[in-house]
Amino acid sequence: MFVRKNVRSLTAPEQLAFVTALLELKAKGKYDKFVHWHHQVMQPAVLPFEPRDGNYRNGAHRGPAFLPWHREFLYQLETELRAIDSSVSIPYWNWTEDTSDPAASPVWSEDFMGGNGVEADEWRVASGPFAHGNGRWPVPDYGAEGLPGPGLKRSFGQFIDSIPTPADLQLALGEVFYDTPPYSASPFTIGFRNRLEGFVTRRGDSRVSTTGSQLHNRVHVWVGGNMLLMTSPEDPVFFLHHCFIDKVWADWQELQQTANPDGAPHYAPLRDGPPGHNIDDGVRPGAHTIREVLDISALGYSYEQPPDAPDASAMARTLRPVISPFWVD
Repeated sequence: MFVRKNVRSLTAPEQLAFVTALLELKAKGKYDKFVHWHHQVMQPAVLPFEPRDGNYRNGAHRGPAFLPWHREFLYQLETELRAIDSSVSIPYWNWTEDTSDPAASPVWSEDFMGGNGVEADEWRVASGPFAHGNGRWPVPDYGAEGLPGPGLKRSFGQFIDSIPTPADLQLALGEVFYDTPPYSASPFTIGFRNRLEGFVTRRGDSRVSTTGSQLHNRVHVWVGGNMLLMTSPEDPVFFLHHCFIDKVWADWQELQQTANPDGAPHYAPLRDGPPGHNIDDGVRPGAHTIREVLDISALGYSYEQPPDAPDASAMARTLRPVISPFWVD
C-alpha cells in the first residue's frame, strides 16, 4: 500500500523523483500513449444517436464513467512511473488551497510543474522541467485547435478568472446520489458525478457562486493552453488535477459508506445505462471493470489527509438523505 500525497507535503527529493520519472517515461516514448488514449476515448459517441463529438457523452466524460475511467487512467500511469522508480506515486493538487492566488500555487514552481505560458511566445511554458526550451517535453503543434506551434502551453485565467473554492467543493460532497438518469451533463442532472465533473452551473443550482464551468471543468479552463484540448494530458499537471478529483471521490465514497451503508456500492447505473458506464462494464483501455476500481485499497493506494480533516462519521452527521434543491436562474 502506498500513499498519494498533497503536493504541498512533498519533500524536495520526492518532488524530484516524480518529475524525473515523468521525464524518463516521456523519453522512452511511453507517456504519449496516455495522451492518445484520452483523445481517443473522447471521440466515439456512446449511444447511436449521439454525434461523434467530445462535447457529447463519450466513454470517459459527461456520464457516470467519468470518475472510474480516470481512476483507471491514473492507475495505469502510476504503474508505469513506479516501474521506473518504486518510490513514486502521483501527488494531488488540492486547488481549493490556492483560490486566493492560483498562479502562486507551489504546483507552478520552477523545479516542479513550471509556470504560466508567455503570451508573446504563443503561450509556451518558459520555466520548469517541462518548458519547450528545455527540449525534454515535446508537444506537437495543435494549430488546428487554436494552439499553433509546438511546445507545452498554459494561459492562466485567460478564459475564466478563478478556480473552485472549498465551499464549491462542499456542494459536491453534500450530494447523496452518485448519478441519476439520464446520466448526462445537463445542469439539471442531480448527483455527485455531474456536480464534481463541473456541469452543474448556476443555471441548474442558484447556490453556485460563480458563472461558467465548475469544479473539474473550471480548473481545466483556468489553466488553459493544452489543458483545454481533448489531448489535455499533454500537460502533466492534468494528472495532479485528476488525482485530486479521485481523492474527492474517495472521500465521498467513505462518507457515503458511513452515512448510508445500505446504499453500497454507491454507484449508478448498475445496469441498463449508457454502454461503458454500467458498473460491470470494462474501463477501456484499462484492465478493470468499473466495479473493480471502486475500492482504492484494493488497487493498493490511499490518500494523505490534512491533519485537521473531519472524520467521515462527523461529516456524515451533517448529511440529509434528500435531493438537493435546484432552480433555474
